[in-house]
Amino acid sequence: MQSSPTAAIRKGRLPRGGIRRLAILCLATTALSAVSQARAEGTFGALPDFSVGAWQNAFAISGNGSYVAGRGDDVDGRARALLYDRITGAVTDLGDLGGGHARANDVSDGGVATGASVDADGRELAFRWTAFDGMQSLGTLNGFADPGMSAGLGISDDGRRIVGYSTRLDTGALPHAFVWVEGATTGVVGNPQMFRLEGLDPERAASATAISGNGIFAVGWGVDPGSGASRRALRWDLSEVTTVGTATPEDLGTLGGTFAEATAVSRDGRVVVGYSSLSTSWHSHAFRWVEGGTGGVSGNPQMQDLGTLGGPSSQATAVSGDGAVVVGWSDAPGTSFSQAFRWTETTGMVSVADWLSSNGVGVGSMVLTEANGVSDDGSVVVGQMEDPDDPGAAHAYIARVSGVGTGLMNVLEYNRTLYGAAQLSRIGQNLAWLPMNGSHHRPLMDYPTLPGGTCFWVNGDLAHYGNGRDATGGLAEAGLCADLFQGQVRVGLGLGTSHARQDLMTGGSSKLDGQYVIGEIDWRPQGIPILLSLTGLYGGWDADIRRSYTNGGSLTTSQGDTSVRAGVLRLRADWQNALTLGATTINPFVSLAVGRTVVDGYTETFGSFPARFDAQTLVTGEGRLGVPARTALGATTTLGGSLELVHGTGDATRARGQVLGLYGFDYGGGTTRETWVRVGADLDQKIGERAQLSLAVHAATRGYDATLSGAVRFQTSF
Repeated sequence: MQSSPTAAIRKGRLPRGGIRRLAILCLATTALSAVSQARAEGTFGALPDFSVGAWQNAFAISGNGSYVAGRGDDVDGRARALLYDRITGAVTDLGDLGGGHARANDVSDGGVATGASVDADGRELAFRWTAFDGMQSLGTLNGFADPGMSAGLGISDDGRRIVGYSTRLDTGALPHAFVWVEGATTGVVGNPQMFRLEGLDPERAASATAISGNGIFAVGWGVDPGSGASRRALRWDLSEVTTVGTATPEDLGTLGGTFAEATAVSRDGRVVVGYSSLSTSWHSHAFRWVEGGTGGVSGNPQMQDLGTLGGPSSQATAVSGDGAVVVGWSDAPGTSFSQAFRWTETTGMVSVADWLSSNGVGVGSMVLTEANGVSDDGSVVVGQMEDPDDPGAAHAYIARVSGVGTGLMNVLEYNRTLYGAAQLSRIGQNLAWLPMNGSHHRPLMDYPTLPGGTCFWVNGDLAHYGNGRDATGGLAEAGLCADLFQGQVRVGLGLGTSHARQDLMTGGSSKLDGQYVIGEIDWRPQGIPILLSLTGLYGGWDADIRRSYTNGGSLTTSQGDTSVRAGVLRLRADWQNALTLGATTINPFVSLAVGRTVVDGYTETFGSFPARFDAQTLVTGEGRLGVPARTALGATTTLGGSLELVHGTGDATRARGQVLGLYGFDYGGGTTRETWVRVGADLDQKIGERAQLSLAVHAATRGYDATLSGAVRFQTSF
């Protein structure tokens, strides 16, 4: 499930630092009060839950797209640091430092994570986690024994350098920037791997919020002593930090005002983006600072004013790997919503909506309010959109312009369609079990004796599967049977063709068509009122999947074709004529059955976001206890009724694969257990001496069986 290298999303921190965005993306605990870096990668949608709790937010994705780091809550409400391996699908709880709470803020290409955790003394401390060593405290700038706090906010691609902030005893609770270097010996007293990064004033706050992928540069902010409490955007060159023992900040300047803050940095550290105030107003504009640049504002040629979309303010939140594409948000005239933007040297600042529109994709009524991450090549933008008709309801989106596909994805809806398409395995299972519990819900020997010793039958079934499945199925079958050993054994073999259709979200569908073979052996031991039967079925079907999903203001469809194979084996015992009440007989039975359904993997074509689905196997079993009753209405007509209690268990549907060019997915899985009741009615009508017509209808509560089904069977002997 490894994502495409071009789709590795660059890391951006919280736009605006606002409470509204924080409330939407992160349900923070009071035990973890550090400013988090809410990565745009977390907007990709539902992540698989870990074994004892659930995800709350994803904060970062590794540069190569293989790992996601974030936070979840366990069953006791404690924050947990989580790491999701997008290749294997495994979710790891990284543990804690003894205080029961933790959060992962960033992760390297090799799965080394950093964040903050509460220790046994109630202190929040930065940590580094590796699969080999587990979670290790990074301490603080005063060592490991002081009562201060720290947090790791960014990590280099190789996992060997971490930046963040730490308090110092000599300045109270103020944060100060640090870099931690694996294996270093020349750091601060009592913590030789941690180095203090100078702020603009040693008595004022500073924080390193991000680090370049190569680990050479850190960016963040520091309070400027010459302008009150205003922050300034800073960059630290870390190339000699282990030799010098510290790093002096480079003030990136402003767009003419008094404050600026760096939010993200390119992979090589030469391009920094953020926002800055202006000389003409208190509003801020997004900036792009380029090392050695000459096209910037007057007095600061390295810092470009990226402007706005017509409103007073804008902020840059993320930058592509090479620094060429910048994304963020901007105010725009005529609307109360902010607008997501994408900037390049060629186009300048354009709204993401206009970027899509110029490539043939309309956004419809949705307003793309924020862009919070961008792929390394700039072709993918992720962020948040809102519906003007439903104020306050935010939706994660992915916008893409590429050769793989171009479109605007509503992530939550899209991921639901992935899981819906995977229900193909359940429909294949339904087709395999339909004849077993339809026309073959009675053993062959439960039909009349055969004067000639052999028979021919034809039957058909129709079924509807409700309870959210929205599927129908049908079959036509013909077969031969014969009596052996003076009528104690009956064998039969049938061939059938069957089909099914399931309605999927937003007008999509799955269709299956194929054939099956069914065989049965019945044995009625002489002198014993027990009928034993063994029935087996094997079939194969061609599947046609049309997965439909919104693409901005319209619908698009990705198409897939694959094969489904299934088999069922059932062992059943009927106690015939166990109780007779006048013309009515009671014939209880018990049966055990097991089935296996395999869906081959396939890759979709067409549509804006086609996906590859891995092969899927479902193994299910059921136990069935039934009490049929049959009443003779005359010499040629018999009416029957039945009540069945069924318990089924087996594999749950699993959607696993890759959204082409974007990300891996793994939804569902595990096991299911269902207990349900089925009732039925049968009518047998003899036609002459050698033929019989049988009708049956069944209805079931929520379970594996069809909600409503009917069968017709004609049998003649010769």
